[in-house]
Amino acid sequence: MKKISVIIPVYNVEKYLYRCVDSVLGQTYYNIEVILIDDGSTDSSSEICDEYQKRDKRVKVIHKKNSGAASSRNIGLSNAKGDYIAFIDSDDYIELDMYENMMKINEEYNCDIVLCDCYKENKNTREVFTHNIREGYYNKEMLYKEYFPTLLMTNSVNYPPTISNCVCLFNKILLDSHQIFYKDGLRFSEDLLFGAQAMYYANSFFYMKNNYYYHYMYNPTSVTNVFYKNKWMIMKQLHIEIEKFFLFLKDYNFQRQVDLVLLFIVYHCIDNIKTSALDKKIKEKEIKNILENIDVCNMFSRIKINSLNISWKLKIITFIYKYRIKALFYL
Repeated sequence: MKKISVIIPVYNVEKYLYRCVDSVLGQTYYNIEVILIDDGSTDSSSEICDEYQKRDKRVKVIHKKNSGAASSRNIGLSNAKGDYIAFIDSDDYIELDMYENMMKINEEYNCDIVLCDCYKENKNTREVFTHNIREGYYNKEMLYKEYFPTLLMTNSVNYPPTISNCVCLFNKILLDSHQIFYKDGLRFSEDLLFGAQAMYYANSFFYMKNNYYYHYMYNPTSVTNVFYKNKWMIMKQLHIEIEKFFLFLKDYNFQRQVDLVLLFIVYHCIDNIKTSALDKKIKEKEIKNILENIDVCNMFSRIKINSLNISWKLKIITFIYKYRIKALFYL
């Protein structure tokens, strides 16, 4: 029976950690190792991790100074002994038969990556999160034809399926042979680069559509969803890393998708500024700095707004941003 290494970065999640780890240790697929990377927690998360290590021999705990989720996942990857790699965020949890069902697909199709769907939840609501691609098996040729057109970003300016690495099961040989790791220093959407690189190199892939095994707990106060002073600079660095890799490939032209990634970042960062408590003049200055960035200007010169699969309101907003119509920034 092949082993799955489940990598869980942990930082100040004492309220949710039991639920998360219990959902992994309770899997009907028993042959797993759980790697808990305590990222310098200041609550009781560190002690909870140690408690699990004493209780179950499948659990390994690594304590380190705080340096972010990307660094924690990389340490997990370096210590993983399994044949397959899975990731879970420590405030989320999974269905007890998730890995058994995903491994059944692996046994039949021997895939590099298996993907399922998830629920997006908070205290009061639950919505299903699925992907606009067909279910089933893809070989390399199918990936080129059907998946690569939305590998980095869809035409509706939404992230592709592999942005959430937590709904994927990765063959460790795939990751090791191409030295796929998380980019240290990225604090937002670090999954995108990792997942897109893995999918680019994959020779086979299976999508388990409408199988909602993962529970993503949406937290409006998380680092991704609150105002963050340097968010534009950090997310722009993500775009630079994506450019470095995908614009120099010779077998596929990813220019449009790289542009769409930057457009998504512009939307996200400006919305983040507009909903913040900053003074209006400071907001306008921050927005102006983004829209006058040379890469943003070049992106807007290549993007045809009418070709985007977005609402008319968002098309108008995109037009305002493209031509930097200051009076209408808050539309």
